[in-house]
Amino acid sequence: MLARSISAFILLHAALALDAAAGAAPPAPPAAGQEQEEYMICRNVTKGNVVASKLTVAATRGARREGLLGRSSLTPDEGMLIAPCSSVHTIGMKFAIDVVFLDDDRRVVEIRPSVAPGVPLLVCLQAESTLELAAGTAALRHLQVGDRLVIVTAAEEKAKEQEKEKGKEKGKGEEKKPAK
Repeated sequence: MLARSISAFILLHAALALDAAAGAAPPAPPAAGQEQEEYMICRNVTKGNVVASKLTVAATRGARREGLLGRSSLTPDEGMLIAPCSSVHTIGMKFAIDVVFLDDDRRVVEIRPSVAPGVPLLVCLQAESTLELAAGTAALRHLQVGDRLVIVTAAEEKAKEQEKEKGKEKGKGEEKKPAK
């Protein structure tokens, strides 16, 4: 029974991928006067570094189904968070990716590096979401199982940086009083 369910799942996803790949085109650039959608930022709070500064979030059924199909590549600063998601495939893709499975606290539970195009199914039953990165990026960013990631908007990241700067300036301007 389980084998039959998995086979049906693989066939369904393969058919969806092939349909999307056949008609998928890269996203059109924004029309004149329109702003490009704001990217999210994926930060590794365990290590204190940025994993992806141009993160797209696929949270709708259509966006999750399309994923990275139609893209010809990803740069090391790009990625896609697919949520909810505990399984992916690379059928119809044109490039290898690192697949990072995350639990509901956004902790890394499994990393599959450099997954080639054409892989029918990758599953992680512990995963609640999946982060897809350019091949080699997980190692480049020193991602490890157990690391906790956060997803923030660029505006939130900028506000956090400004707050840090204010704290540094405030610390410089205040003279320490001698203890009595």
